[in-house]
Amino acid sequence: MKYCPNCGKKLEQDVEIENKIYHQCSCGYIDWDNWVNISAVVIARNDKGEILMVKMRKSQTYTFPGGFRDLGETLEDAAKRECFEETGFIIDDLKLLRVDTLDSIRLVWVVFEAQIISGSFVENMEVDDIVFLHPSALTTISPLRGSLTKRLKEYLT
Repeated sequence: MKYCPNCGKKLEQDVEIENKIYHQCSCGYIDWDNWVNISAVVIARNDKGEILMVKMRKSQTYTFPGGFRDLGETLEDAAKRECFEETGFIIDDLKLLRVDTLDSIRLVWVVFEAQIISGSFVENMEVDDIVFLHPSALTTISPLRGSLTKRLKEYLT
């Protein structure tokens, strides 16, 4: 960040706090350099208890529906929107499952469990296909997209 979000002045002062240098404004604002992107991810189950996974169009890898939260959106609404955009399924009864991080790309994943209440797969630009798997069958799906998908798969099986 180059300019203060409080007063608009350029952040020109450096301040050392706990052996790290931060930029500070003359008004007292400190840029803590701790911004992150937040992504809502859904472990969605159908009425048979099977878990919904998506096959990403570009990478041809499998993962769980999800994506970035829009400004002004609750995390629950982001999870519902992303699941619908990627699959065509409407979900409800969201429960927080876990929170995961990947600091190298400044990402926080908020993972929800949810119940599919209606819908059917709708072809879209991101997802090539979907699959429903019993939790015990998650070990058979491959290739997986990213470290979170691998950790969630291990957690669910």
